[in-house]
Amino acid sequence: MTTQLRRALPLLLLPLALALSACGEESVDRSELESRARALGTEPEMVYVTDVPGYALAPQSVGVIGDHGFGGSYTKPGGGTIELRADERGPSPVGCAESGPDQVGGEKQTCERDGESWYRASKSAHEYAREEDGRAIRLSADRESVTRDTLRQAAESLHQADDGELAEVLPKGAGDGGGQVGTERGDLPRTGDGAPQDPAGMTEGTTG
Repeated sequence: MTTQLRRALPLLLLPLALALSACGEESVDRSELESRARALGTEPEMVYVTDVPGYALAPQSVGVIGDHGFGGSYTKPGGGTIELRADERGPSPVGCAESGPDQVGGEKQTCERDGESWYRASKSAHEYAREEDGRAIRLSADRESVTRDTLRQAAESLHQADDGELAEVLPKGAGDGGGQVGTERGDLPRTGDGAPQDPAGMTEGTTG
């Protein structure tokens, strides 16, 4: 390769590199995301997501919790549902009470610290919960279909959604008044009588 060609090669490759870079970055309009969040009845800062192999967020489960919290259900084909709730911290502590185990929904409940979260469990249900910037974020499931290891993995992967994740999670078309965006709630089951889901009363202490 001649010296002249070696010098010209970087200039020839530069447009290609810029084009590839642009393809990998999808422009996200922050104001649009904020509008979609408001239409849903929540705020971008309330939207949390997690990542668990085999589980995916069910779009129809996404909705507001309480006044302006956020909730959704991660489901797995063949069974297993993890409920995610993020809301303002209620009057009750997110962590374990100093008095120790208590009764919730007629079942004895245990509570312990596990990493950055608190782990609560009754005979039929369990949850991981933590407090962040005045918000209570909880991941709950029934013990028969979701193991503690799986729920722990969800808790370890839990984080506030970035703009790209907000674009995927928040319902589209929320700013045009179309559809029923803002009328669904993340704590409502997709079948049954429509009563809010609350495994063993474990979400007590939040405004949701």
